[in-house]
Amino acid sequence: MNLNALSVPRVAVVVAIVFGAACSSDSEPVEPEEVTVETFNVALAGSFIPFEQQRREALPAAIAESGADILCLQEVWTQQDKERIRSAVEVAFPYSVLFENDLDTPLDDPTDQNGNVPEAPTTVPCPEGNAEDIMDQAVDCAAESCNTLSPGDESGQTTSTECVVNNCFQSVVGLLGIPRCYACLATQLPTRTFAEIRQSCPTVVNQVLAFEGQNGILILSRYPLRDATNWVIPGTWNRRVITRATAELPNGVGLDVYCNHLTPIFDNLAFPYTGQYGEGATDAAGWEAEQQLQAQKLIDFVRRTSGDTPAIVLGDFNTGRAFPEQDIAAEGEPTLDLLESVFTPAYAADYVPQCTFCPDNPVVGGDPEDEPVWIDHIFSFNLASESTLTTSRTFDEDVVPVEPDGGGDPVLVPLSDHFGIRSVVRVP
Repeated sequence: MNLNALSVPRVAVVVAIVFGAACSSDSEPVEPEEVTVETFNVALAGSFIPFEQQRREALPAAIAESGADILCLQEVWTQQDKERIRSAVEVAFPYSVLFENDLDTPLDDPTDQNGNVPEAPTTVPCPEGNAEDIMDQAVDCAAESCNTLSPGDESGQTTSTECVVNNCFQSVVGLLGIPRCYACLATQLPTRTFAEIRQSCPTVVNQVLAFEGQNGILILSRYPLRDATNWVIPGTWNRRVITRATAELPNGVGLDVYCNHLTPIFDNLAFPYTGQYGEGATDAAGWEAEQQLQAQKLIDFVRRTSGDTPAIVLGDFNTGRAFPEQDIAAEGEPTLDLLESVFTPAYAADYVPQCTFCPDNPVVGGDPEDEPVWIDHIFSFNLASESTLTTSRTFDEDVVPVEPDGGGDPVLVPLSDHFGIRSVVRVP
């Protein structure tokens, strides 16, 4: 398959194509270029994440002020948010890559761990009868207990995922044995109206992805970009893609950039694994199996498309090592072992690890007793470890004013439930 020929139904790409990039003669060695690369999960994820509207308004200005040359954003889940950010930061980042997917977007690599392609479902997630009845009961509960409008108003949406878990989980327990119906409810409750959910889960065969199957990736660059590609891989509950482009550096070198977001590993009864890539598991082991499969597909894709070209691989990998001295816990370490068997962590030797997903961040909205993790990463490929000159955590300041629950004076919170990470890398 031609990797530059995208097999998606609708594609929106904003990208500069550069022909005839200047090259040094054989007698003039290329001067290394210091490139600042950064990854940031912005958490524009509906009611999954608190304070979305306030953070949405503050994000473009903060992104425009980033010191990065190349910025990989994740969880920009709607095309409207992608276009809004791209337009707002165009002066700072004149080049960008974004692709639009939907529920009908085919996978570019649908194979499972055994090289087989799972059979596509042909029935609706919540068929008429018991499944639809239980779904209706769950929607009834959410509409009464967690409504952005008045209780019972079908045109409202869920106030928060936490509210539904706390108030309505007993209403959906019966769906645990009907995985696709549970998946439809879990992905639609935080993003659609109650009326839309009642209509879609019993009628749309492939309604098991959030945000109507859209991906959450946006690449921004101060350098011209070419050969943009969107490689669609398996993902449960959310569309997972590897978006890549080649940045044309001022020294004439092409730097391949890969931006992605791997599946998280959920270990909560409210988040069972409902997909086809969990090697038969329906708990955390299923999510972990899918994450490792995605990591291997990322490795294969980078090897195949970059060859000997230097590359940077960025994103929210939902995997990280433990650093006891910094009170950072491990998460999904086998996936990181796999990634680091091929990619080089692009962190300066003197960088002291910091969490990027930290429970004391009020935007996380979880249990403050959860452990901090470092799951947002920058890797290099075909570049030596000493090529990374500096590393820092970014987007970690409290800058967004929000009104606390129960009223009172506004307080400041960070831009996202994740913090970013930035490295300066010498290329070549």
